[in-house]
Amino acid sequence: MNRKWTRAICTVLTSALVFTGPAVEGTTFSGYINSGLEKVYAKTKKQKDAEKKKSQAEQDLKDKKNEINGLKDQQQTTADDIKNKSAKLDEILAAQKKLQTDITSKQAEIEQNQKDLAAAQEKQQEQYDAMKKRIQFMYENSAEDNIWTAIIESNGITDMLNRIEYVSDVYDSDRALMDSYQAAVEQVKEIGTKLDNDMNELTAMQDDYEKQQADVEAAIVALENQKEQYASQIAQAQQQAENYQNIITAQGKIIQEQEAAAAAAAAAARANSSPSSSSYDGGGAGKGGSIAGDYAAGGGKNPGASTGVSGSSVVSYAMQFVGNPYVWAGNSLTNGVDCSGFVHEVYAHFGISTPRYSQAFKSVGQAVSFDNIQPGDVVVYPGHVAIYAGGGVIVEAQSTKAGITANRSVQCHTILAIRRLV
Repeated sequence: MNRKWTRAICTVLTSALVFTGPAVEGTTFSGYINSGLEKVYAKTKKQKDAEKKKSQAEQDLKDKKNEINGLKDQQQTTADDIKNKSAKLDEILAAQKKLQTDITSKQAEIEQNQKDLAAAQEKQQEQYDAMKKRIQFMYENSAEDNIWTAIIESNGITDMLNRIEYVSDVYDSDRALMDSYQAAVEQVKEIGTKLDNDMNELTAMQDDYEKQQADVEAAIVALENQKEQYASQIAQAQQQAENYQNIITAQGKIIQEQEAAAAAAAAAARANSSPSSSSYDGGGAGKGGSIAGDYAAGGGKNPGASTGVSGSSVVSYAMQFVGNPYVWAGNSLTNGVDCSGFVHEVYAHFGISTPRYSQAFKSVGQAVSFDNIQPGDVVVYPGHVAIYAGGGVIVEAQSTKAGITANRSVQCHTILAIRRLV
């Protein structure tokens, strides 16, 4: 077969594969594999690699953010521990300050006691010395150097008794004074012993406070070091998170570029294969009326709710974006989205996973008969998909010209499937 015939056959095959009606949004450069009304597009290897890297980076970023939150919690706990230890240290220092005042006061009492003891002992010694002198005078310096002689030589009994009584009185007086001075000395000594015991207790308390202070200060230093380590780990984790975010951004850009290239290729294929493709308004072969047999009225399919989301909530959320632009292969409800992207993003808001191209919606959720259709149900047409809004109309990303609308009849095109996802 010559080169000319080869090119001709390829052209025919390409035309047959590329277009049999309005194209499914998001188609890549490889075009369409046509099987009845089911059209599935293939992603480029570069796009698949980018999506894989983006997905991995998103998971890594999520894990890293959880790690950062954990580190921050630990850092806060450490900071609280430092605060508590610092408060304890303040208490110890305040107690030490008061204790030092008590020790100073007790030391002054001890010094005064020592002075009192010295004075009492001095008084005692003075009395003892005076008593000795008086005894010596009476017994050694009497008229005959002998008190007994003085008594014997007294002038009568009265004089003798007077002399004996005098001697006895002097002795008793001296003895009483000696006893009182001795008692005073013993009392001062007892006070001194108590003061010494008190001082020993105070110094023991001082030693204990100093040990507590050293322990708390060491604990604070360790906690400060731990806090700095957490800060360093958080900084490293934040840098890694930033790197993951950069990967997500870069791979997302690659994905967008690939989708844009696919959209451009699909648009070019439509332009080359059908003059009417430029007026595509979100729907496939034919307009209006017919419903595929499995979904026709009277089919009896009316499944119950499978999630906690109401169909009216889905419709209410979708209606917020009416008037926003239609962008082929777009993924933004505000800046531009295509028909399957619109349904995909609306349901994603409620945490419900859906496909990203229109015909795949025929196999998600549960089948619904036309006579049981409810707001929030997904309606699949040839090459198009929308959300039933109630009142016989659909909310959809209709076309480049119309944008996102909510004014067309649910039977604007042949209905291939009605699926309930909530």
